Amino acid sequence: MSELIDRELLLRAFRRLADELRNERVRAELVLAGGAVIALLFDAERVTRDVDGLILQGHGPLTKAAQRIAGELALQRGWLNEGVATYLSTQADPDRTMVFDHPNLVIYAASAEHMLALKARAARAQDLRDLRLLAAKLDVTTVSEVLAIVERFFPADPLKPKALAAVEDLFG
Repeated sequence: MSELIDRELLLRAFRRLADELRNERVRAELVLAGGAVIALLFDAERVTRDVDGLILQGHGPLTKAAQRIAGELALQRGWLNEGVATYLSTQADPDRTMVFDHPNLVIYAASAEHMLALKARAARAQDLRDLRLLAAKLDVTTVSEVLAIVERFFPADPLKPKALAAVEDLFG
């Protein structure tokens, strides 16, 4: 099984998912976050271990299709991971980007701002490179700018001390 998923494999997997859903005459929608968004929109060399997403429509058929194509594409069985759903903001994300458009499958990527807020909140060692990349994309250079974006997406949940310290180290 493939340990890493690159941009090319992501797009191939999305095409196969769309084919499977077309065969079932089902439409699904998905919002991506995490490394898949970075690979698709900001860093073509980026790889990820799984595809973090929130299924908006067609949950059952989409998850079954993902399981069916996993072996075919040498992906781990749980390559489409909904665990990120608990971390996504409930605030509107009007700047999310459509990254795959098919009559049976539409996939959006969380906006750069939403991604920056998520990466700042997580602030794990592996998130810091992405945080720098997203900040550069957004022309964010200060702690206060990062905190304003986090506040926009998570108004009632400020950064934990460890995450704040990481943001201060990067932008202070």
